Amino acid sequence: MHKRLSLLSSFTLLLLTLPGLALAATETLATVTLENGAKVRLNDDFTWEYVIFETAPTDADKAVEADKPTATAIAAGTSTTISVANKASTPATTASSQSMSASAIAQAELLKSTAKAGVKVSFANAQWDDDGRLGLTFDLSSTSSEHYVLIEMDVTLYDDSGRKLKTETIKVWKAIFRSAETYLRKGEHRQSRTFWIEGVDVNQWSKQLLSLKIGEMDSRM
Repeated sequence: MHKRLSLLSSFTLLLLTLPGLALAATETLATVTLENGAKVRLNDDFTWEYVIFETAPTDADKAVEADKPTATAIAAGTSTTISVANKASTPATTASSQSMSASAIAQAELLKSTAKAGVKVSFANAQWDDDGRLGLTFDLSSTSSEHYVLIEMDVTLYDDSGRKLKTETIKVWKAIFRSAETYLRKGEHRQSRTFWIEGVDVNQWSKQLLSLKIGEMDSRM
């Protein structure tokens, strides 16, 4: 993983030196296909994320793809293809046209963890109650010097075919007011409470497909 992140950082620095890539903040610079087949999106704020969805290309998409510049980076005797994004020419994607790519389904375990600002959150386990609700529990760990009292996270669920079902925003960690022992601190490993989600068919979620993304974080010194 450290080797992969170093490689991605190198690609980002390479792309920033290319002409014509003066983009606004948090725009996509490129999409990278790793050796294991997973696709990663590089952003101009030096962050990266896995590419989950695939959509059926339109005629306009095909025209853009034909004119899109590409660069091939060679590292450790292997090739990794980088496709430079042309955001201005890319139409917005609707949820109804999205489905998880075959590559994302094959690499589903990669999507069950996320990290931000020194905090890592991972899917721990799932259960079902007598009312048919899905219960999700998560593991948290921190390498940050901050003492976190609130961490929000988006949990997106997909059925066994990769179709998006729903996104729930949860407070995966919430400390007790003025109770320092409940803060998430450096070096600590905690488990969240169980979050109960309605509207998921147990017969369509045997593969346990989901993706995680940390949002708002609040800390105390």
